[in-house]
Amino acid sequence: MAVFATLPRSLKFRMTVVVVMLVLTATLIVTLVALLLAERDMKSVIGDQQYALLSSAAAQVDAQITARKVLLASLADTLPLDAGATPAVMQAYVERHAVARKEFLNLHLFTPQGTLLHMEGDHAEPTRALNPRSRAFLENALAGGKPVISPPYKSVETGLPSIMILQPVHGAQGRTVMLLGGSIDLTNSAFLEQIAAQKPGKTGFMFIMTREGILLHHPNHQRLLEHINARPGYNRATELALRGFEGWTEAVNKDGSEGIYSYKHLESTDWIIGARFPVDEAFAPMIQMRQHAMLAAAVFAVIAGIMAWLAIQTLFKPIGRLHRNIGDIRSGAADISVLQRQRCDEIGELSAAFYELIAEREAAQKAIRDSESLISNILERAPDAFVSCENTGIVTKWNAAAERTFGWTRDEAIGRDIAELIVPPDQRDAHRTGMMYFALGGKGPMVNARVRVNAIHKDGHAIPVELSIGALRHDGAYHATAFLHDITDQVAYEQQIAASEKRLRTIADSMPALIAYIGRDLRYRFTNDHFRVLLGLDPRAMLDQPVNDVLGEDFAGSLLQLSEAALRGQRVHYEREGVYRGVKRQMMGDLVPDIGADGKVSGFYMMALDITERKNAELQQAASEKRLKLLTDNLPVLIAYLDRERNFQFLNATFQHWFGTDPQTLIGRHLAEGIGGDQYRTAEPHLDQAYRGEAATYELQARIGDRTHTLETTFLPELSADGAVLGIYSLTHDTTRMKEIEERLKQLARIDSLTGIANRLMFEEILHAAVLRVRRNRKPLALAYLDIDYFKEINDTLGHGAGDQVLKEFAARLTASVRASDTVARLAGDEFVIVFELVANTEEAARLAGKIVEAMHAPFTLNGAPRHVTTSIGVAVHEGDDETTAELVARADSALYTAKRNGRDGYAIAS
Repeated sequence: MAVFATLPRSLKFRMTVVVVMLVLTATLIVTLVALLLAERDMKSVIGDQQYALLSSAAAQVDAQITARKVLLASLADTLPLDAGATPAVMQAYVERHAVARKEFLNLHLFTPQGTLLHMEGDHAEPTRALNPRSRAFLENALAGGKPVISPPYKSVETGLPSIMILQPVHGAQGRTVMLLGGSIDLTNSAFLEQIAAQKPGKTGFMFIMTREGILLHHPNHQRLLEHINARPGYNRATELALRGFEGWTEAVNKDGSEGIYSYKHLESTDWIIGARFPVDEAFAPMIQMRQHAMLAAAVFAVIAGIMAWLAIQTLFKPIGRLHRNIGDIRSGAADISVLQRQRCDEIGELSAAFYELIAEREAAQKAIRDSESLISNILERAPDAFVSCENTGIVTKWNAAAERTFGWTRDEAIGRDIAELIVPPDQRDAHRTGMMYFALGGKGPMVNARVRVNAIHKDGHAIPVELSIGALRHDGAYHATAFLHDITDQVAYEQQIAASEKRLRTIADSMPALIAYIGRDLRYRFTNDHFRVLLGLDPRAMLDQPVNDVLGEDFAGSLLQLSEAALRGQRVHYEREGVYRGVKRQMMGDLVPDIGADGKVSGFYMMALDITERKNAELQQAASEKRLKLLTDNLPVLIAYLDRERNFQFLNATFQHWFGTDPQTLIGRHLAEGIGGDQYRTAEPHLDQAYRGEAATYELQARIGDRTHTLETTFLPELSADGAVLGIYSLTHDTTRMKEIEERLKQLARIDSLTGIANRLMFEEILHAAVLRVRRNRKPLALAYLDIDYFKEINDTLGHGAGDQVLKEFAARLTASVRASDTVARLAGDEFVIVFELVANTEEAARLAGKIVEAMHAPFTLNGAPRHVTTSIGVAVHEGDDETTAELVARADSALYTAKRNGRDGYAIAS
């Protein structure tokens, strides 16, 4: 780009360059199109030639393979049948047919016995080893009985890449008795070398591969027997050939080089012969021709450019003369009349147009100067301050009104930043940010708008102004123009009005009443905030709205007569019920007419109070007292209220139900008169506690009807705000039934629910009491610990229902077998204990245990069938004061296990 910047920029030079470029482009396009067409035709010719050459080579290969097959077939027809068994016979046969040794690298015989003979030098010998794959191939070929060509392989004898042609040898009955094979060295085969010599061009080559892609012939012998796609990459032509393609095509090899590929499938075998001709070599003449054509086009373009330059120089002389005349006019050496020279071509028209344009410009400039003078005088004498500045904030215009308003003279203001002159310090950063935004596009939130702002005077005091800003574009930049109207007096007046309105609005909004002014057209002119509180209406949204639209036809209709009376000049007071949005309200209001000096009513003031809560409270209080009276009279509780002198002030109807006393006869009487002296003395300590401000509860026995009842009384003090006791609430409950249930629950907690005998809790209580009696009375005590033999077997075989039957029958027999002073208890599961009191000695305890064992011998009936059930018992006699209940139970339990070890169905006495 730097080179182009140094070139001349005249119109003549640019036109010359355009001509050169057009000629060069046209020449190149024609040349390239012709070459492309020629290359396309040449490419087709080369491809067809290469494919024809390849087809000829393929025919030669087919002929060579067919000749070798014929040779092997003739040898097989004359081959002695014992050659496969005797290497000497095979050797003698081969020596008689020397031509076979010339055509093949080696000859082989494969017999049904799996022997493979081959010629080694001038004698025949067996092949040392055959891999399983080779043996399987030979056996399949032997079984097939047809000539085949083997896949390429690496010879075991020579280590060279080879193929083998196999010919079946038939016996007398026409059966295949062995195979005659001739191997061909792929690296040194005469007919393959002949094919290689037919390669296309100097750098092209031919190759042969199988249809599976295994290379049989290639210029690089190291790639023989390798798959053609063994190298990484992709070759489109190769993939086409492996899929059956024949013919020629263009493709890029795996090294990125373009070439023309030709493929031909052999008829005698499954081989594919291919050829590659590099494009660089194939089209070398065309490439050289292309370079020469481009060079010729460039030379032709240069000659055309020189001729165009000379022609343009001649044509542009009048334009140069016009240019010099305009320069003279600008410098003052000539006037515009030099442009009026007559010329009958486009340049003459251009000169005349210049003359008219300059004449119009001079007239416009004079008009602009006159207009600017007029505008300047108008702005100078304007009553409002006028200021203009650049987009950087530098003042360029400052009229006389600005001097009066802000105190700065014109000379002091022009050239300074306006922010330093009139913008308050706390707003200067925002001002400069706005000017930066204004400089980008002449736009901003304050442009073409009228806003109120504060400015500052030279002496520092604030001046409220009404600001109007405009944007003016000049010389590619935006300038700001502003009129500033001093509104100091106006702001002061507005502040007074606003303060007065604010006070009135505050008073109206603070009153708990609806306050409004309604005009003759029944539209709201003023509303206070209580409309929002009471009715959920926005006061501002109500302004200028008809009463019917705001309150609804029904509600407004109910006030219509009152409104009409007020508009007639009457002062109206009302108290009524109305429905607004489904809510009933009790309203009390006044309508005061607004009567002017002429006696006409222009509207009326309205003030309305919502007395719904007061009315509802009165009704609710009466209803509440009624419900409370009904509730307390039907509660099964004595409820009373005593004042500070302990006199009844309230009693519920329960007094009538319980004691037959009319509650109203006790109102105002002392508590002692109502409940009697004895009961009062019982209650007095608790009553004193309540009058000290503490809740108190106590129980007493009282006769109600023909029964004695247990009553629970609670005294609750009523406290004033200062904590003084105003009176006492007395609540008395009949807890007789609750006490009975409590005693019953205690008993149920000590009885086993299944058997009805004592449980563990009751047993522990009885045993503890019995031990205390033993220590006090010195009378012996024995403890029996027993369980049911094989009870788990009963549960497992007959079920838990049968087990429960056994437990209940067992408990019944125990209870029937002991004395009245003894206690039977069930601890858990099938574990039972018996406390024998007043036992004289160990012999008596043994007798009692034997009686229980004997009681269990009678069969139990389970599910309608008899069942033999036995028990094992351990008995321990209390040994004195030092033995605890736990130690006694442990000795009895140990004796129980002794009884089980002794064979069950018996007892054991603890030692």
